[in-house]
Amino acid sequence: MRHSASFLLIPLLASFIAACSADRDRSVGQTSFESAPPNGSRGVAGGVGIGGDSAGSGAGLPGAPSPTSTRTVQETDLYRLEGNRLYYLNAYRGLMVFDVTNPDRPALLGRSPIFGQPVDMIVRNGVAIVVIGDWFGRMDDGTPFHGSIVRGLDATDPAHIRSIGEAKLGGFVRDDRVVGDVIYAVSEDYGWWYGWDAGVADGVAGGVGTVTTPRESVIVASVSFANHTIAPVDRVQFDGFSGVFNVTPNAIMLASTAWDGRVSEGKTSLLYLDISDPGGEIVQRGSLAVDGWVNGWGVDNGRWNLDFADGKTAHVLGQSSIYGGSGYVLSTVDFSNPGAPVLDSAMTIAGTGWSAAARFDTNRLYLSPAGGYTSDGSGTTPFQVFDLSNPRAPRLAGTVTVPGTVWNLLPAPGSRIFALGNDYQRAGQGDPVTLHYLDVTNPAAPALLGTSTFGQGWAWTPAAGTFKAFTMDAARGLVVLPFSGWDFAGRTYNNGLQLIEFTPTSVTTAGSAHTRGWVERGIFVGNRLVSLSNESLAVVDYADPRAPRVVTELTLARNVVTARPSGATIAEVSSDWWDNNTTSSQVRVLPIAGAEETSDTGAAVPTLDVEGIGARSFSNGRYTYVVTSVSTDTPCPGSTGGTCFARAQQVQVVDLANGAAVARGKLRLPIDRGGWYGWGWGGFWWYDWWGGDDVVQVGSDVLAFRRWEASYQDGHVVDGGSKLYVVDLANPDAPRVASTAIQSDAMGWWGNLQVVGTTLYTTHYEWIDDPGQHHGWVRYYLDSVDLSDRSRPRIGAKVNVPGFLVGGDAADPSIVYTIDYRWDDGEAAVNDFDVLRIHGGQATLLSHTTIHGWVGSTFVRGTQAYLSAVQYTPQTGGGSSSRVDLHAIDLSSPSHPRDRIASDHGWGWLLAIEGDRALVTSGWWGAQAIDVYRLRAGSAPVFEQTVRTRGWGANAVARQDQTLFLSSGYWGVQAIPLQ
Repeated sequence: MRHSASFLLIPLLASFIAACSADRDRSVGQTSFESAPPNGSRGVAGGVGIGGDSAGSGAGLPGAPSPTSTRTVQETDLYRLEGNRLYYLNAYRGLMVFDVTNPDRPALLGRSPIFGQPVDMIVRNGVAIVVIGDWFGRMDDGTPFHGSIVRGLDATDPAHIRSIGEAKLGGFVRDDRVVGDVIYAVSEDYGWWYGWDAGVADGVAGGVGTVTTPRESVIVASVSFANHTIAPVDRVQFDGFSGVFNVTPNAIMLASTAWDGRVSEGKTSLLYLDISDPGGEIVQRGSLAVDGWVNGWGVDNGRWNLDFADGKTAHVLGQSSIYGGSGYVLSTVDFSNPGAPVLDSAMTIAGTGWSAAARFDTNRLYLSPAGGYTSDGSGTTPFQVFDLSNPRAPRLAGTVTVPGTVWNLLPAPGSRIFALGNDYQRAGQGDPVTLHYLDVTNPAAPALLGTSTFGQGWAWTPAAGTFKAFTMDAARGLVVLPFSGWDFAGRTYNNGLQLIEFTPTSVTTAGSAHTRGWVERGIFVGNRLVSLSNESLAVVDYADPRAPRVVTELTLARNVVTARPSGATIAEVSSDWWDNNTTSSQVRVLPIAGAEETSDTGAAVPTLDVEGIGARSFSNGRYTYVVTSVSTDTPCPGSTGGTCFARAQQVQVVDLANGAAVARGKLRLPIDRGGWYGWGWGGFWWYDWWGGDDVVQVGSDVLAFRRWEASYQDGHVVDGGSKLYVVDLANPDAPRVASTAIQSDAMGWWGNLQVVGTTLYTTHYEWIDDPGQHHGWVRYYLDSVDLSDRSRPRIGAKVNVPGFLVGGDAADPSIVYTIDYRWDDGEAAVNDFDVLRIHGGQATLLSHTTIHGWVGSTFVRGTQAYLSAVQYTPQTGGGSSSRVDLHAIDLSSPSHPRDRIASDHGWGWLLAIEGDRALVTSGWWGAQAIDVYRLRAGSAPVFEQTVRTRGWGANAVARQDQTLFLSSGYWGVQAIPLQ
């Protein structure tokens, strides 16, 4: 591909661990620990919690840089409240700016879509400095770049947010902090080569995924945003991984782990970086290696496993083994002379797990190593207090046991600590969240004052991953925790804000406010709480903490499954997955200019709620047919009794005439007993690998549904209830349904619904050699379905064909096309594109075209067939490079097809054919980009441009004139102008 984001994985344990850590932790945003004043009003938080990065200057330390009086350390976060504007960094929608002058009526003023993964931000006078990970672009010299960036966004006019510059950080950002007008970020490069046309193949630039280094590295970079100018300043890079750092106004203490190939002898390097230059220059001073692996997996990317609060003494908590279970090492290092650090002590601490919850305070360490668990899943965790007053002889002062497990330790007013975790004492019922409240006045005798437990079933809170999700109003004795979970008994998701009341001697679970989406933050705005998730912004009245209520909830992101432009308007269908917070889908009609919804126009949007979820839509002039799954209670299968819930497919006719969305007729199909619990529309495992669509549109006003009800009997998958349902929509106010069986073999399979012209086909197979305990052989047959009488669909003669039907000649229904998928002994994929003539019950092979590689979807337009195929080439030293071929097969002469190919380095699949353009995905594990090819009669496709896309992939593509509209789930609709 022109810009394919392919890469190779280094098969090292450390690479895997670092990657998993970054992938998990990057999804959790970060903000400072906050306490609201008595009136509940909020400003931009700037304090730090217990054991956090120090705002001290380190004055008077031998060899320390001179202190500055104006520079302070500030946290970045997912949100900022500045005056009457709320800035929220939404993972789907980018930077969103709201007017919260009236907290009960927040209004979206504007947004700035962002490619890549938004991580953190800080706002200064309406200018947002945003940190973005997983970003693709180019260096100044034009070479490909994949990593993290800092971007400046001027939002002083929120309706017209503009970029004021970018700076590349490299790697995947783990953590960042602001000092003065400089943002410092620590990133990890996992030792993979990413890139668009990156690497070397056969000595020529342009290969994909070639490894350039087998080692990971930690990067610390500084970017200045003074005077609203984004400028990279300095950068240091070291071999290793983890990259935990603490920041003072004048220094960074960096803890990283070097991979030496011997897991049991891992070391952590502590490095002093001088950042006293207000412009952002970074100067390396002294370093020292200590025993143990610094754990970068835990809360805030392992931030609390390192302490440098006084700017002189570093404490680091490392694992004795990278596998965990062998205890920990607490090292104390004197950096009074930054150029010559000295090890004061190394203390071994017993432990049974790999992830400890830690928090440093002045002369103390609070620690909860993983506890032991019984066979039923219950267990306890120790809470330990260590005395660090003597740096050469730290000691365990006292301990107390708490139920369950502990993920995060957070400060409370007075000599109190909150220990946040999960309760594992409800075997088979899930893991509710627990907030333990501890008195640590006497370090020798810490006491558990009480525990708040909440979240039915399986529950979690982002505060378990970052202290920034923990919000507290100390004056009112109120903690606010965002949470999400699944309640098995209620068969529903529980998301929202949990309120917890506390006094100096007690803690009480108060009320909860249920909102939509995985809630990232609960913040105070005026006299209200605001719940922030990627899907919604909800306003909560918490005047009575025991009974908080949602006042307003704005939808921030909808899972758009399709968008249909029609002149001056565009109809967008959004839906959710099975039981994910809602039971309905929506059809909304927007002005075509507002398809991307970058601001709130203030005008009412015609909206229709459609019962059911998992929506798909089909168009017929003024009508859209929305197919959904409706949750239905039904007796459970077998003899166990009880009630299960299954899906029933439903068709709703929506009239879009005159820019409205009006419900017409609807029809519900019988319960799908093969789709218990909403497991999907398809069949069963590999048997259904090439199953094709389960719903297709035949002509203009017929929908055909495949229903394959597979079940287990005597260790075999059997099918005793397969049917084809045909829905006649000729009368939009009174849809009708008919059904028929395709085949009666309980051990057989059928599927692959395809339409050629107005003829519906299915495929089934019959066993030649029953597999038993070995591989078997089957023969495939093509079945035509006669719909001349829609109320009585009839199955025509079965026709033995090679492979699977992929299309046909609409002008000559006797001509059909199949692909015969096969593999050679070397596991390389080879395929035959076959042209067949159907006559009676026989198929005659007219021609076949060999296609090398892994073939994706085939699109037939007139007498032209388009498909993509990916080929992999092994590389010296391991791994492989890839190439994608875009095939344009001219079938105007069925006996002599002509295959014209456009090839490019990379990996991708043919996504759609829109008029004279072919769209091919260009990226790894999703549509990071789309390559657009121009189609020309008699010639191979010609590459035209690469466009970046938002999200993991496009659900659907539509075109109007010279604009493409991509429906990309929660990222919304993206308008792409064609050249």
